[in-house]
Amino acid sequence: MQVWREWRMRSARLRASLGISGEARDPHLRRNFTVGVINGALFIFAETILDPNLVLIWFLSRLGAPNLLLALVSPMRDGLWFLPQLFVSRRMRHRVYYMDLYRRMAVVRAAGAFAMALGIWLAAPHPTWMLLAFFLPYLVISLASGISGLPFMEIVGKTIPPRQRGVFFAARLFFGGLLGLAASGLVRLLLEERAGLFFPYNVALLFLIFAVFTSVGMAVFAMVVEPPSPTRDGYATPLPWREAVRALWRHIPYRLFLGARMALMWAAIATPFFTAYAVRDLRIPDAAIGIYLGLNVGASLLSNLLWSWISVRWGHRAVLEGATACGLVSVLWALMVGPLSAVQPGLAEALMGPVFVLSGAYASGAAIGGLSLLLEIAPGHDRPLTIGLTNTLLGVALLSTAMGGLIADLIGYRGLFALSFGFYALALALLWGLRRAMAASA
Repeated sequence: MQVWREWRMRSARLRASLGISGEARDPHLRRNFTVGVINGALFIFAETILDPNLVLIWFLSRLGAPNLLLALVSPMRDGLWFLPQLFVSRRMRHRVYYMDLYRRMAVVRAAGAFAMALGIWLAAPHPTWMLLAFFLPYLVISLASGISGLPFMEIVGKTIPPRQRGVFFAARLFFGGLLGLAASGLVRLLLEERAGLFFPYNVALLFLIFAVFTSVGMAVFAMVVEPPSPTRDGYATPLPWREAVRALWRHIPYRLFLGARMALMWAAIATPFFTAYAVRDLRIPDAAIGIYLGLNVGASLLSNLLWSWISVRWGHRAVLEGATACGLVSVLWALMVGPLSAVQPGLAEALMGPVFVLSGAYASGAAIGGLSLLLEIAPGHDRPLTIGLTNTLLGVALLSTAMGGLIADLIGYRGLFALSFGFYALALALLWGLRRAMAASA
């Protein structure tokens, strides 16, 4: 009850800051905050429909895709979002407006999403052609998302005050989680083929729904009123990445933050294989995928209340620490499911439930804490360059996690979970070091 009262008090203060006092500073703050939250909610609904670690892995497994292709799904989506941003920042460092690039990439992303849905429908039921119809547009969408990622982050950094960013990202995830619960029910209905559509046409319909909602979400974000960026004093070096690398090694908290985020990228190599482990090794039925998706989304939804409260009370770093602890426990529990289910085989389906609950809590906390802490560390006058460098390095790390499929083939799913546990522990140690470094520099 104390947590709930604290949450209500913080929410009231946030509403007040978005009201009279907020509008005195920025007349568009309420509009931009609301539009950003709606955009996030629509995107989370769409991404729940095609959850990469549940729905897409299940879909590709049904097509007989090898572990190497299964391991590419999350790195392609997330790694290609991060990777291009340093190169984008080089061209955009001296711009004062970013929305034009976001809108152009939105058109490319929408076209790719509709092409993916149509391609899978037309290629059905041939597995090879369906894999091509999925991966080629998926590559285009992921690259276009990466190019638009820097404008998105810079616009959020300019329009949402620092103390409200944790609540902003939590609100996106909270309302997106509400829609995500409906999405998980829809996924379960279609995957169980109770709506009259059979595989793979039921999955093609999910791709179409994804295309519609991502397109609407991008159109909503395009309504943000973007203020001009602050200009940088002095001479700007023509080789901004060299300046960024020097700043990286001079600033100890930044190094620790970057190291922790990279460790978390590698820790997440286990996440796509929770579903494959459940279906292939534990022989859990396909109908359970919808249940696990609901647990994952529900945990993400409810944990947002906690992460938002922690963000306001103790800061963004504490959120990232808590999320990392959830991820560490999730892989530890996944390691225990096999031996426990061997004792009681009928409990395997229930025993996997907490894995997806903890994974959902980790995902929302990592998103809130990671994005907010990066915006806090990045200097305002050179934020595009700092974000671009950080996200490109994280993109390289994330793309390298595609080797998770090969690792799973070599050491098995449980060996992969043990490796993931080690990276979560490393990330937690680096975050504790970041706590001390930030306290020393305060």
